[in-house]
Amino acid sequence: MSRQPNPTLIGAFVLGALALLVAGVTILGGTRWFGDSQTYVAYFRGSVTGLRVGAPVDFRGVTIGEVTDIALRYDAAADALHIPVTMALRPEQMAVVGEEQGVEDRTALEELIARGLRAQLQVQSIVTGLLFVQLDFFPRAPLRLVGAEGAPPEIPTIASTREQLEQTLAEVAPQVPELLGNVNQLLTQVSSGLGGSQSDFEQILDDLAAFTASLNRATPALDRLVEDTGAAVGAIRATATTADAILEQNRATIDATLAELQSTLDAVRRMVDQVNTLVAENREGLRDFTTGGLYEITGLAQDAQRMVDQITRVAEDLERDPARFFFGDRAGVRPEE
Repeated sequence: MSRQPNPTLIGAFVLGALALLVAGVTILGGTRWFGDSQTYVAYFRGSVTGLRVGAPVDFRGVTIGEVTDIALRYDAAADALHIPVTMALRPEQMAVVGEEQGVEDRTALEELIARGLRAQLQVQSIVTGLLFVQLDFFPRAPLRLVGAEGAPPEIPTIASTREQLEQTLAEVAPQVPELLGNVNQLLTQVSSGLGGSQSDFEQILDDLAAFTASLNRATPALDRLVEDTGAAVGAIRATATTADAILEQNRATIDATLAELQSTLDAVRRMVDQVNTLVAENREGLRDFTTGGLYEITGLAQDAQRMVDQITRVAEDLERDPARFFFGDRAGVRPEE
């Protein structure tokens, strides 16, 4: 007799399978398998050794996508070799604040490129040598686009730090032999110069020894000078302290004196203003006085001076000979004897 299936066990199995299905959808829903992504391409000119499919695409440390394809493209017409690296970027990680369109919009991408958005290869691990694609803004970097037909939107690239170092070394390397030759020639000249001026070098050493001895002899005097200077500084500080104390004690008197001086200056300033106003009001009268009245006063003073001179002469005559002044000149009459 066959055994009947247990409905409870079958129901539990179905519910478990449904739970696993829901969990799988929930877990995988946030990954690239169920998420929307935008495809971009970057054309690199140098070596991409260490870059793998699945390598992250970062923007200042934030992973915003991954590398999906690495190919090789040779342009026979331009004789140029490029390595197109296709990237799948998640637009929700690159929202443009204050704009209605997202980064997936070509207009927004062109604006970011105009501001200096570039792709660059960077070392992900020094131990493994793996690379990743870094996106960042380089406003001074030149804009170089391949512009392949039918390709996804292109992000321009710049050389990696390693490539820039290699390029610099390649430019400097041809100049190294010439530089070494110049250094060798300079050392030869210095060596020959030292050999020909051995006596001069010994004289320099003797002068240096004499100077050192003189400096040693002058050291006590320098020490005394330092001590005297320290004492003088101390005296100056003491004087400054005393002066501060005197000023502090007489601060009220000084302030009162300054206030009185300020009041006096204000009074003098007001008096000067009044004099200027008075002169301005009587300018015409002063002009008439200086042109006419002053001349008349001068003539009157001269007449008065002449009158005073005559009166002086009359007084002198009266004092010298009063009779002659009153009775006149009697030169022809002789007095009786």
